Amino acid sequence: MMYCFFYWLMRAVFFAWFSLEVRGMEHVPRSGPAIVVANHRSAFDPPLMGALLPRPVYFMAKAELFRVRPFAWLIRALHAYPVDRQRADRAALRRSVDLLRQGQCLLIFPEGHRSPDGQLQAMRAGVLVMAQMTGCPIVPVGIAGRYRFRGHIAVSVGPPFYVDRAMPTEEGRHRLYQAIAGRLAEAEAQVR
Repeated sequence: MMYCFFYWLMRAVFFAWFSLEVRGMEHVPRSGPAIVVANHRSAFDPPLMGALLPRPVYFMAKAELFRVRPFAWLIRALHAYPVDRQRADRAALRRSVDLLRQGQCLLIFPEGHRSPDGQLQAMRAGVLVMAQMTGCPIVPVGIAGRYRFRGHIAVSVGPPFYVDRAMPTEEGRHRLYQAIAGRLAEAEAQVR
């Protein structure tokens, strides 16, 4: 109930406040497990993607955000769960895999943190582990533009791809990086 309310509220706010251009949303599977991965430039990225995606999503948020009780309650109601970014957080990984096995959609920013300069950073391997364990598709997204009043924000969603269980980690990280980089280049071209 609360998720639905905030979905429509944030959707209205984002479309009123920014000039949004969204391409490729048809690539997001409407049912079944999926991992949506995107570059991460701003704290607005998670709520923007939550408001744009055509289905409810779950997402990891840094554990520090769960220390403020009222805020923790709110983001948990909006399907966030904590991840300790300082170490390999097995509990967050288990929660993610459980959600995927239940047919849910995850939103993950595989850089692990916001990019300080807007450039795409190296990918962490957690997304690959989840995809390999569950066999679910990965949907790459690029987000470009500036979050300011009437600022042009472009979102480019690419076709889903799969990673084989036997794919070496470095090869998988490279493939993930290339997929997001391609979407980011397309989004950046839209805001020029």
